[in-house]
Amino acid sequence: MSDAWGIDSNADSDLDNHNNGPKALRDAYEAMKKQNDELKNGLASIQNELRSQKVSAVFDSLGIPGAASLYQGEPDPEKAKAWAESMRGVFGGGSPGGTTPPADSTPAPALEAGQQAQLQRMTEAGQHGSPMGNMDAAFAAVGDATDVQGLIAAFQQSLRNGA
Repeated sequence: MSDAWGIDSNADSDLDNHNNGPKALRDAYEAMKKQNDELKNGLASIQNELRSQKVSAVFDSLGIPGAASLYQGEPDPEKAKAWAESMRGVFGGGSPGGTTPPADSTPAPALEAGQQAQLQRMTEAGQHGSPMGNMDAAFAAVGDATDVQGLIAAFQQSLRNGA
């Protein structure tokens, strides 16, 4: 559209409508800037993940993997190791190298026959989901009796329990 002097007021807009004009360059620049920002953010997240893996590996090798979440220092493995060594008292003096102390090799004490039967009844009651009632306990005691005196004691116990 021309004005009274013959100057086209949209003369500059012609450049913006062409793919090789300044608008196309600005658009390309904005797209490259956006892509660059996305790449920077992705690279930063990858670097953070690698740093945390380095620190985790140091603490795993020291046998204190839970300490990695507490460490706030630089992701340098030597500094992380030095920090862990200085904090050994806080961690309970865990053994270096991830080794565990030897397990106690003493066997568990054996149960007597009566205790073993009682444990078996308790286990069976737990598997069925209901605790043993007085009547069930009385029947079990009678069933466990091996002589007449045991049978009499079982009946007397059941009477005391209210079965």
